Amino acid sequence: MLTAENPMGNSIESHPKRERLKPRRAPYWVRILPKRFLGYRKSTIGGGTWIAKYEQHGSTPRREKVLGHESEIDSFEEADLRARAWFGELDAKSPDSHQATVADACQAYVDAMYRQARFKTGDDAARMFARYVKATEFGQTQLSELSAPITQAWFDNLMTSAPADPERRRAARATANRKLASVRAALNHAYRALSWVSSDRGWTPVRPHGSLVKRDNPVKQRDAAFLAKPERQRLLACLKPDLADFCRALLLSGARPGEIAKLRVGDYNAATGELHVPFDTKVGGRTIIVSSQMRELVERCACARSVSAPLFARADGRVWTNDAWKRPFKCAVIKAELDPRVVPYCLRHTAITEFILAGIDSAIVAAWAGTSVRMIEQTYGHFRSETISRLVDRVSLL
Repeated sequence: MLTAENPMGNSIESHPKRERLKPRRAPYWVRILPKRFLGYRKSTIGGGTWIAKYEQHGSTPRREKVLGHESEIDSFEEADLRARAWFGELDAKSPDSHQATVADACQAYVDAMYRQARFKTGDDAARMFARYVKATEFGQTQLSELSAPITQAWFDNLMTSAPADPERRRAARATANRKLASVRAALNHAYRALSWVSSDRGWTPVRPHGSLVKRDNPVKQRDAAFLAKPERQRLLACLKPDLADFCRALLLSGARPGEIAKLRVGDYNAATGELHVPFDTKVGGRTIIVSSQMRELVERCACARSVSAPLFARADGRVWTNDAWKRPFKCAVIKAELDPRVVPYCLRHTAITEFILAGIDSAIVAAWAGTSVRMIEQTYGHFRSETISRLVDRVSLL
């Protein structure tokens, strides 16, 4: 029988065929039930050993059991019977796919995270599941009986004691969304990896709370995200030198904060004036031609430093992170008397806006900023209209 672990399809079902097998440490496996295997390890001194392998659930590492030597179990049929008996014992000790509950799925997911060495994810999920899932009626619901209304009711219940204060309520909704994301991940794992349930209709229709950003007038929001030149200058003046250089790079490149933080000295080619942005998770990396101002900034920051060093580093040489820039940037915003909603990403938005207002083609801006033309048109289309109108007005037709 052909399996992933017996790619040549070497049969172990008859004694003559087992005799022709080459001795090896890895058993020759045959699947006798879904995720249950019977194996035969051929010995160098004659004969072989029967082994059973159980992979019913992904929540625990696979298990194997030596059933006996071929001298004791002389037929495939007898080995098959012994393997099936052992599988039955294990099935009685673990949740059946038809009886597994939401809590079982959550535990299986946590175990999977630990096996993948994703310990923080596993710890965070375990704490959340223990408090909000396992002891609840939702947690005791069998996966075969789980429906979207049941999941929705659990999700809605997370907000029953949410504070009335708008800011605190937005924070509570964000927390509820994270809990839903963890539960959905666990249920998807039970569905896709473990096959404990035949459909994901019991949770897929449940959507997280909508945008948690405070909705002001769209024009006011746009104005808050865009910084006029005097505002940019005030902001830079209120920042410490290392963070000021980081923010100058955001303005002069239009890159995302995370991309600037991950740039290395070796990503800049001084001969061509090109800066390679290899860490763009959305489009797979890009190379941009830097302006003369950006070139001056990059060469100053890269001077006499290793090619592997961060291009825009903190004063102590470490890489910038969200936790590192968040507080000092916020303090600078307040000191510069800017809109409190201003964040580093606003500098990217400001740069793209200025490029569009300067009449640069959307395709060029999109490639330079590492995004799509569609996104540029959707987000900055109103600026494009203003630019086109201004350019057309320059043409004298009558």
